[in-house]
Amino acid sequence: MISWDELIPRLRKLYAEMDAAYQSAAGEASFSCDGCDGVTCCTVDVTLHTFAEMAYLRRGFNTLDMAGQLEVLGRCEEMISAKIGDPDGEQYRGLVCVLNLDGLCRLYEYRPMICRLAGIPHMFVRPDGTSLESGGCHKFEREFRSDRPDLMIDRTFFYREMAEIEIGIVRAQGKRTATRTVSETLGLEDPDNLLP
Repeated sequence: MISWDELIPRLRKLYAEMDAAYQSAAGEASFSCDGCDGVTCCTVDVTLHTFAEMAYLRRGFNTLDMAGQLEVLGRCEEMISAKIGDPDGEQYRGLVCVLNLDGLCRLYEYRPMICRLAGIPHMFVRPDGTSLESGGCHKFEREFRSDRPDLMIDRTFFYREMAEIEIGIVRAQGKRTATRTVSETLGLEDPDNLLP
């Protein structure tokens, strides 16, 4: 079984390193999300690829009071139904993340890696040695890119560290956890009873 006493501190440390890298890059570019509605980046049902992030998000969900949990679960039900109905359709693709409340993340402290690093251009080196790059959010590209054309966060270390954490979990469980979206992680039963 997984040792939460080992998993949670490792994940928190990695998240803190991501947050520091993001803040450094944002400071260098004088970039902030101020003036953004907080919805543009959240019009997506983020996919979680690791048990570690699913478990940590569920721990955060368990800190909400009953009314907060029920509200999130109602939004999860709507999101999951829309996905089942037409995963490529606007009804699903146009919904805002179930954790976004009035432009703010309800579980900000527990948000996954993709949310922590969104907005600023990035690159990473794949295991085969090829390098991939991606631009920033609309606001960054429109207002900040011209002043900082070479600014980007190197995500390679973060991806590798998350993979190492996940490999340890897979070894302990004897299998990989199936990929799930945020709404599925919070709104569906855990078939193996492994999520907290």
